[in-house]
Amino acid sequence: MIDTSNFLFVYGTLRPVFDNSFSLYLRQRSQYIGEGSFSGLLYDLGSYPGAVYQKNSPTLVVGTVYDISKNNETVLTYLDYYEGVGAEFESPTEYIRMLVPVMCNEHLLNCWVYVYNYPSEGKPVIESGDYCHHLNLSR
Repeated sequence: MIDTSNFLFVYGTLRPVFDNSFSLYLRQRSQYIGEGSFSGLLYDLGSYPGAVYQKNSPTLVVGTVYDISKNNETVLTYLDYYEGVGAEFESPTEYIRMLVPVMCNEHLLNCWVYVYNYPSEGKPVIESGDYCHHLNLSR
């Protein structure tokens, strides 16, 4: 797998239905590609979710894909801060940013994804894999 991408997959509070400043920032500096999914599990962490990529998982994590090619570095730097990712944060961080194969519009795209990096034992699983559906929010 290549070690860079112009695509970002978001599955929680950065999705279009949310109006926080970070979600708005992302929408203003990227292009919406479509809804997508990857193999894994989605956990309810209280006021936000955490996703774990599992290559052969029978369950999917559902989210939104954006093309960030026009502002790749600035968008990722800004969202790294939001997600608490990077050298300036005490390790281990709650999330890490990694490349994950995401199915979107019948294509497999390598996307940056902020995946949950803490132990998931005892965390409630969001069975639908869709945080918006879990909260009864329209996409």
